Amino acid sequence: MENRINSNIGSSQRVQNELIENILEDNKSDQLYFQFNTSQSKAHIGTWRADLPLDENISLFCSDELYRILGFDPGKTVTSFNTLLEVVHPDDRLLVNERMYSHIKAGNNYEIPHRIITVDGIEKVVISSGEIIFDEITKEPLILIGAILDITDRRRVKEALEKSNGELQLLFERIDEVFYSVDMERYVLLQMSAACEKVYGYTVADHMQNPNLWLDIILKEDRNIIYENDVPLRKGENIVQEYRIRHKNGSIRWLQTKLTPTLNENGKLIRIDGVNSDITKRKDVEIALKESEIKLRYLIENSSDGIAITNEHHEFTFISDSMTQITGIPQDELLGRNIFSFFHSDDLMIIQSLSKTLFETPGKPVVFLCRFRNKMGGYKWFECYLNNLLHEPAIKGFVTNFHDITERKNQEDALKVRNEELKKSNNELDRFVYSVSHDLRAPLASIMGAIEFTETESTLVEIKENLSMMKDSARKLDSFILDILDYSRNSRMDIRREVINFKELLNDVRNNLKYMSSDKSSVEIRINIENEIPFISDKSRISIILNNLVSNAIRYHDPAQVNPYVDITIKTNKTHANLVVSDNGIGINEKYHQSIFNMFYRVSKRSEGSGLGLYIVKETIEKLQGSILLESEPGIGTKFSISLANSLEI
Repeated sequence: MENRINSNIGSSQRVQNELIENILEDNKSDQLYFQFNTSQSKAHIGTWRADLPLDENISLFCSDELYRILGFDPGKTVTSFNTLLEVVHPDDRLLVNERMYSHIKAGNNYEIPHRIITVDGIEKVVISSGEIIFDEITKEPLILIGAILDITDRRRVKEALEKSNGELQLLFERIDEVFYSVDMERYVLLQMSAACEKVYGYTVADHMQNPNLWLDIILKEDRNIIYENDVPLRKGENIVQEYRIRHKNGSIRWLQTKLTPTLNENGKLIRIDGVNSDITKRKDVEIALKESEIKLRYLIENSSDGIAITNEHHEFTFISDSMTQITGIPQDELLGRNIFSFFHSDDLMIIQSLSKTLFETPGKPVVFLCRFRNKMGGYKWFECYLNNLLHEPAIKGFVTNFHDITERKNQEDALKVRNEELKKSNNELDRFVYSVSHDLRAPLASIMGAIEFTETESTLVEIKENLSMMKDSARKLDSFILDILDYSRNSRMDIRREVINFKELLNDVRNNLKYMSSDKSSVEIRINIENEIPFISDKSRISIILNNLVSNAIRYHDPAQVNPYVDITIKTNKTHANLVVSDNGIGINEKYHQSIFNMFYRVSKRSEGSGLGLYIVKETIEKLQGSILLESEPGIGTKFSISLANSLEI
């Protein structure tokens, strides 16, 4: 570039000399003057002329282009040599002065690159040059002809180009893609980016040393991809291909190659430029997605549920094989048909009412039950999950999952019939229980009253003994009837929650047990109630529990005890009530502990009662979501610990 610049400067100077002579001779011809200025303007070269010896204040003859380079108005400013020195950049001024004057003193031409500051403050880069004209006879220096070449734009272009090249080189070195060029005439690798080591595991030097390395690392089963593209590549076609390689570390990687061929004038392939990208992650995702699609399709086709897609007009656009199997209707008879024509008329109103919800909440499924027509003209019951996926490009429709619940609905209908039958049986049982409580107990009460009256009127010991036995049997029968009534109420009646007044409840228990014999009524009933906060539960059921436990404690008291007792302690809190019923009676052997809660279980034939009492207690406690714990030892006594849930916060 500098040689071209020097040539331009020299040519301009010679043109100037010739033009100046012509101008002087032709009285500055306007035509030649115009040509002179035009040539300098296009070349961005301004010239000046000064007589020697050089004086800083000597006036110069300057071309119009020089005025423009320096920022002066042409023809309006008298320019001296000192003016040329003043526009030189302050940082370059000393160097320019020294070099210029040393060359002039030695009678040599000069050429100095430097910066200037124009009159309007613009910094420019120029090349100043000068040539001395000598007297042909005396050889004395006569004239100094100078030129200033404005290379600011060239320098900016050069710097921008260097910057761009640097950035391109940096990109070339740092980018993850492998860029390379191959001379196909000599089969020589011309260049390759450093990313090859990251992609292949091999360095640029490895590839330079072995021109076939790129092919050697391609998996054998993928090399046919390369061979198949060789012909179109040699015809000048751009190629994009994907294949697998074995990385230097042994891992398998996917590459995408983009090849651009260059042919000569004879159509022969002389060069290939390529870009290789590691697409392993993308291929892994694609493979996983494909496998997922296969699995999804397998699940859809083999699902017991039918799957259908309908468009915005509610016409079938997709039918799964399972849907065909469930309904018996072939796909071609469903596709394009309106889905509403297959629903039972009684279900249409419910289904159509869901449309607003579906459009307002796309992507959120709605669930409904319906009947769908089958091939035979009958209907099957389905539980349907309907989802609006019109916004999904891959679907663009309503997706419905049909779950066949025909068998379940048939069972529900049968269960409903059985429930009605059971309800009828329960009502009949209620009437039976009422009959038992009134029609059976009333005669028993009369019998017991007659026996007690006869006892008071008779003095014969034998008759009294017989009457006493009859009275005990009647009481046992009455007690058994009461147990049956308690069991019936607990198993069938709903829980009625109310605030429990344990003091009143235990007074009722005492009154209920007055019928027990006088020797047993000597058992002391101790009561301790710590009612911290209200306790809410079913009063009648708690009464059943306490009646049974206290009556058992009285019935099986220890006659050898001087002070037989039954102790009832009740403590309540926010979540539970703890009821403890303990006595100092005859106790129960540990081997019977697991059996005494069984229905009709009695420890021995001599045991009193029906064998239902503790069974009813356990069932009632479980009904109230409670628990019971037994501790008992023969000769010491028995302790029942009961925990019942407080329904205070329900």
